[in-house]
Amino acid sequence: MSSLPLIKAIYTDGACSGNPGPGGWGTVLYFEDGTVHEMGGSNPQTTNNRMEMQAAIAGLELLVASGQTPPVELLTDSEYVKKGITEWITGWKRRGWKNSAKKPVLNQDLWQQLDTVNQAAARQSGAPVKWTYVRGHAGNAGNERCDDIARAFSLNRQIQLAQNAAAIALEQEIKTQ
Repeated sequence: MSSLPLIKAIYTDGACSGNPGPGGWGTVLYFEDGTVHEMGGSNPQTTNNRMEMQAAIAGLELLVASGQTPPVELLTDSEYVKKGITEWITGWKRRGWKNSAKKPVLNQDLWQQLDTVNQAAARQSGAPVKWTYVRGHAGNAGNERCDDIARAFSLNRQIQLAQNAAAIALEQEIKTQ
């Protein structure tokens, strides 16, 4: 178990300048002690949905790496991500990664990563991650901050991120795996 404070909630968002085009993702972890840890990343040629998924993957990877056992809520403004991981993925896997129209599932690579880390988080806590949809651009502070981070990364702009030393160490550990 790391020295990371207990994670209370994970907010995620993705952005894309053009779709496809340059994209960014933002993830904000809110800890029980009132502190936060913000992360973001970019891709020069991607889609908004891929960035939404990458944000969720990054947050859940940090959760799993922390060894935390209390369950966590992940909040996203992407119905695609929420419904994909909570409703559609079972059928996709059963049909060999085909959708209901028998076409290949878009973003299968990221769906598989998200499924793996989501299941690992559920095993670790003994309860599934609580996936919650929040309406984007509706004044939710966690979602708005993730949007700011994602947009900054998509536009290759500097943004000051709140950082937690223990979370930074875990991020580095994840990157070297």
